Amino acid sequence: MKSFLVATDFSDISREAAMYAANLANAAGAELTLIHAYLLPTPVSEVPYVMVSVDELQRDNEKLARELADHIHSQTGVSVRTIVNIGLPADEVVYQAKEIGADLIVVGMRGENKTIDKIIGSTTAAIMRKATVPVLVAPAHTVYSPIKQFTYATDFSYTMNLRCLKTLQEMARIFIGARLNVVHIQRPGEVMNAEQVAGKVRLEPMLEGIHHEYFNLEHTNVETGLKTFLSQHPSELLVMVAHKHSWWERLVSGSHTKEMAYKSDIPLLVLQDKD
Repeated sequence: MKSFLVATDFSDISREAAMYAANLANAAGAELTLIHAYLLPTPVSEVPYVMVSVDELQRDNEKLARELADHIHSQTGVSVRTIVNIGLPADEVVYQAKEIGADLIVVGMRGENKTIDKIIGSTTAAIMRKATVPVLVAPAHTVYSPIKQFTYATDFSYTMNLRCLKTLQEMARIFIGARLNVVHIQRPGEVMNAEQVAGKVRLEPMLEGIHHEYFNLEHTNVETGLKTFLSQHPSELLVMVAHKHSWWERLVSGSHTKEMAYKSDIPLLVLQDKD
């Protein structure tokens, strides 16, 4: 991982995410780029108001981005590039990630989980859904800590592609000696089906060289089961895979990965099993 792209709206949460990304970039020897995308204000009534010009908005946002970049550099020593553009934040982040060849997108998460968020999706959830590179979601109040243990949650029903595996191997390379917990949550009384057993068999040789251990945990709810496991096996990072779902599947059944992005107390690394 040589290039990180960090989305910011200049909120405290996004600043915390940027600082986390900078420290991770420092450990990985990666370049860091900040991106801020904004929309033009739209009148919501006929009441006259002062319209700020596009040039003024651009200058103001560039100034804020540069100040944040300078602060990050002063605190971590990491040099930071900035991108400031007009556009839908999620779309602009995904587009710029492709343009600069980013290996990782980093975003903050407020942790809200309102019904409207589930239907429409927050900017962070939209980035997770649309991105084709890994997305690291940093919850509020995240403070960087070198990874000693990280947890990969899987149901073994999908074959992890080589791109996902490469990211796990990179994390193991950056944090030498880190242990990987491979966790499978299943409903009480359930047993793994043939597809899941085969998936676990295929996964084992792919994890060769990474210190890892398997855990099976029974729980009626995947997210609650994961939080229980993490309380018993403290980790600095949770890893999940985002699989391609149709709009209807996302609306009806939701996504365990998206739910954990809202609920996780530790950074969540979302690997992308889609093109």
